[in-house]
Amino acid sequence: MQHAIRTSIAVLAVALLGACASPGPQYRNVGKFNEGLAPVQTQSGKWGFINQRQQWVIPPRFDEAKEFQDGRAAARQGSKWGFINRQGHWQ
Repeated sequence: MQHAIRTSIAVLAVALLGACASPGPQYRNVGKFNEGLAPVQTQSGKWGFINQRQQWVIPPRFDEAKEFQDGRAAARQGSKWGFINRQGHWQ
């Protein structure tokens, strides 16, 4: 019985260590969630938007991005600033 308990504890420890070391989304910066989306800067420096499940809704392609307000967010590509909608299209 003790051997089975030790084995179970060892398996659990390895599983937990593996989970802690598993690579997740790595972000440089994350803005606030507003209207269900948050601006996120990737390690490459580009900004996009994720939902609360950390799924990309608008892929990272912007040089800067702000939180959504009233259905749009300020974003910059190169020297061009403008507003995008929730699908990532310029308005």
